[in-house]
Amino acid sequence: MQARLIGGNTALGQTLARSLSAGVVSHAVLFTGPPGCGKQAWGRALAQALLCTSGGGDRPCGRCPSCARFLSGNHPDFLLLEPEGRWIKIDQLRRLRSRFYLQGGNRVCLIREAERMTAEAAASLLKILEEPPPGLYFILLSSSARQLFSTIVSRCQHFPLRALSCQEIEDILKQETDLPASRVELVARLSWGLPGRALALAADSALEERRQEAADLGKALLAGEEPAHKLLERASALAEREDLVLFMELLALFFRDLLVWELTGARELLLDPEVIAGCRCRTAHRLEKAVLEIDRLIGIMETTNVNRRLAVEGALMELKRGLACG
Repeated sequence: MQARLIGGNTALGQTLARSLSAGVVSHAVLFTGPPGCGKQAWGRALAQALLCTSGGGDRPCGRCPSCARFLSGNHPDFLLLEPEGRWIKIDQLRRLRSRFYLQGGNRVCLIREAERMTAEAAASLLKILEEPPPGLYFILLSSSARQLFSTIVSRCQHFPLRALSCQEIEDILKQETDLPASRVELVARLSWGLPGRALALAADSALEERRQEAADLGKALLAGEEPAHKLLERASALAEREDLVLFMELLALFFRDLLVWELTGARELLLDPEVIAGCRCRTAHRLEKAVLEIDRLIGIMETTNVNRRLAVEGALMELKRGLACG
């Protein structure tokens, strides 16, 4: 597989490259992981490689007529199945059979959100996987193997995609974007190790505005001069934001920079030194408690069905109390 497509999952790229070279790719491959982890990129890269007609070992070559047709979106031997409405239905599997069963050569079906197959569609796919026609490959994408029928998973070569390190994300950002060096580390830290999320954040024109808003709130909390009723108004507005978790992550990074500055005085370790310039610092203990309180709120937002307004109100009031004195 081309190095450009490997991202940080080098071992996965090497495994697939060896299988392609030896002609022993499984007739069913499953990529799993959270949104933004690169499932679709890996799935499409493998599909293109299976259809590539280059005689070289580094497939997909990106230059042969088959690659050109794949990249243009009109390859006759590639089929994308995805939910029609909420589900992938049995009729879609029937169309697959009528389209591919009488053809020769390699054919590839990529199934996005495979967990959304109806029971009838899954049963139809299972029958195909039990006796796959020569040259017909299935690539399944899902957030978790646990959401699929175990009988289907057992017939797939399963590749769980791991989260990447900050350094691996930074390398991808430097290669794939024009993001200024001063923002590469910030975006990498916000990416959760997911290359798709990192690239989306890098392209987000509102990220800088959000960063400044979070810093303004952090400074207001440090100053301790905002009345409680004003802080509750802020909480109510924040709770309505779709980007609440990202905003709180930016707020946590603001206090993280202050904590690092308080502990080390090393400007080179700061993610955003300009933003904290002139801030009234607090003791490391209080800053650490602020970061932990924000992390607690983020955890609640992501894992429980909670009243967002009350949760944000509680967190901001706790931050106000915790930062009230140095």
